[in-house]
Amino acid sequence: MKFGKQIKRQADPGHLNHCIAYDVLKKAITVVVTQDSTKDAATELREVNAVFGGNTGVAGMTPVARFHSLLQHELAKVNRFAKLLLRALLDTLREAHLILSAAGQLTQEQLTQVEERLNSAKSQLVGFEHFQYLNFNGFKKIAKKFDKQAGSVGIGGSLSSWFLPKLMREFFVVESLNAQVLALALGHASLRRRGRELRGEMAMPTSPLAAMGATHAGCTRTFWLTPKERMNVLCSLVKRFDVVMPPNIAISPGGRGFADEMQRVLLTMAPDGMARSLCCLSAENKMAYYDVPAFRQYQGRLTSQEPFGFRSRQTGAVSSASGELIERDGALSALGPNVFTSDAHLYADAFPLESTAGSGDVPSLLTSAAVVAQGHVPEGCVAYIDARSLKAFAGEVQQSATEGPLSCVAAVVSSRVVLRGDTPQTQGISLALDDDVRFSREVGSEPSEAVDFPYCLLEVATPQDAASGIWLDEIRSYAAIRDVQGFSIGAHAIAELHSEKVPKLPEWYEPLNILQQCAQEGTWGLQKELREAITEAAQEAQGAQKAEPEGSPPVPPIAQQKVAITPVPSPAVPRRPVADPIKAPANVPSPLEKATPIVPVEPKNFMASERTMLEWMHTVLGVAFLGVALWKYSLRLSADRGAELIFSGLLNSATTGSLALGCYSLILIAVSIAFAWYAVLTHIRRLKALTENKLTEGVFNRRAGPVAFAGVLGIALTAQLVVQAIPLLASLGSDARGSDY
Repeated sequence: MKFGKQIKRQADPGHLNHCIAYDVLKKAITVVVTQDSTKDAATELREVNAVFGGNTGVAGMTPVARFHSLLQHELAKVNRFAKLLLRALLDTLREAHLILSAAGQLTQEQLTQVEERLNSAKSQLVGFEHFQYLNFNGFKKIAKKFDKQAGSVGIGGSLSSWFLPKLMREFFVVESLNAQVLALALGHASLRRRGRELRGEMAMPTSPLAAMGATHAGCTRTFWLTPKERMNVLCSLVKRFDVVMPPNIAISPGGRGFADEMQRVLLTMAPDGMARSLCCLSAENKMAYYDVPAFRQYQGRLTSQEPFGFRSRQTGAVSSASGELIERDGALSALGPNVFTSDAHLYADAFPLESTAGSGDVPSLLTSAAVVAQGHVPEGCVAYIDARSLKAFAGEVQQSATEGPLSCVAAVVSSRVVLRGDTPQTQGISLALDDDVRFSREVGSEPSEAVDFPYCLLEVATPQDAASGIWLDEIRSYAAIRDVQGFSIGAHAIAELHSEKVPKLPEWYEPLNILQQCAQEGTWGLQKELREAITEAAQEAQGAQKAEPEGSPPVPPIAQQKVAITPVPSPAVPRRPVADPIKAPANVPSPLEKATPIVPVEPKNFMASERTMLEWMHTVLGVAFLGVALWKYSLRLSADRGAELIFSGLLNSATTGSLALGCYSLILIAVSIAFAWYAVLTHIRRLKALTENKLTEGVFNRRAGPVAFAGVLGIALTAQLVVQAIPLLASLGSDARGSDY
């Protein structure tokens, strides 16, 4: 689908007139670049002038400068409307918090009003993020289209190389929604608390230990989540879960501290708010995975039903020297008291890394494990630790090093939001929503060396090891979540980074690549678009510098000003590592061969094609049965005179009527057979196109076959009508003549 039509179909009707005028800018490219005087060009010029008021530049300006002035006009329009959207969102949240901050007990009607306003704020948040994506993608695409068309007519210079870095600093792109989401979360938390007060219920325990229960057995469960629906899912989760803030941002969930926090957040959300940087919902989450050359830990993660293997993790700001924990992979401790790697709260399957060397330091890892294995409980650990279980876990870490040289084989970095249930329906459930997930071979690698994991991750920890409830059903209704049994992000990272070395790939590895290839545009959200834009702009700038000959004329002033802008620091676009086929062993397939399988037929697409074929078969079989019945009847006509069969008994020539009816019926049967084969061959062709991912108009929207079938049936019915009408008209004429005499 062309992007102009995509904007019209996907944009909110109330936002459409304030989005980028993509179709008009496409016509403006022709006006600015070609500058021809044809009739079509004159029509396009009138349309462009109608939108931009005739402001398409002045004489003497370069095409790049002229088109940039049009982009500036659109940027101002989009930024202006983005500020209005945020102001409306702020007003909605303030109305809700104004009711919640009132003294005394609230009535049920007031609570209903608050809930309606908070639901409206959720819709506004989701709509604003979609507005961000559509417009950013529109500006990026139109800049690339201008470069392509300008290059085809010999106009030098690259608009994208300096316009995209500027675009990533525009208000509608860089505006963070953390403060708004935090205000929404605080509003729902206060609404739940006020509801309990009205119903006379007791507050649920907020301690992670009380929520998790006395036992710590079990493992977490991980879901895939499409980044496009992240905001929608996050707003749904804060409706029923409390946001667990990092230690450096303390929020009291009740009392005066809660009201003060709401006021601070609302002030932060103002366009000129000074505390915007303090509203941070997420914390950086770093995990390092260790293994031996035989990948024993990796294989155990694929086969074991219980938490297996170990990792080091550091989440958010911590008080210890290194801030890292060595913990069992997939255990509940990562979302319990240890969620922000505080060494004051430890389970029996986690102990601190006593080193300042940083993640991936194997000697420090083994030293810390040896200390714990000898029975020394780390300082600051609370009394509920099972010393024997902790000692056994440390012994497992030591044992892994005896199977071969231990090393850090994968590092996973993400941005983590932690939530915890505080209602009877969500008690004991802890969640971690990770986005911007990246893999690298070493902790602290350059962003350009990282591999992007396209999905967000929703990790769920429950004492009963069962993720269910209204909150999960609501997320499933968005069609944005996928449940993969036994999924491990550590195993997937190792398979991605060492696909040519691991003994086997996980069962979900190939389906994940297939889903990524078949995903619709926009599935991966704004974050991926930002990364790609940064990398593309850097590559184009480098290419332009290499291609520029010595002594070339200076860059136009407007372009020169933009090139000097430093891009916003951000991770580079993800690149799947591909092994060099020349250097790879002959008996090992390259990662590219593993990562690009033939795309199988999606069930819903297969069923749609199959239903279409069956509809064809139902129709042609009906016509065929009618033809057979008429043919049998034609053979029995004039039986008293004796049927005269010709052509091996196919036709009865006893009378003209029997012969005509036989020919008519056989033609119907032939038409039915022909179009039955047409339906089967079309179904096979569509399956082939779906398998090869060639979704062309000529395959799925062919008009010749249906039109021909309808025409043949129309002719047949018309002929039947004529044959029946002629004798009737003749009889009516004879009756009329008889009445005259």
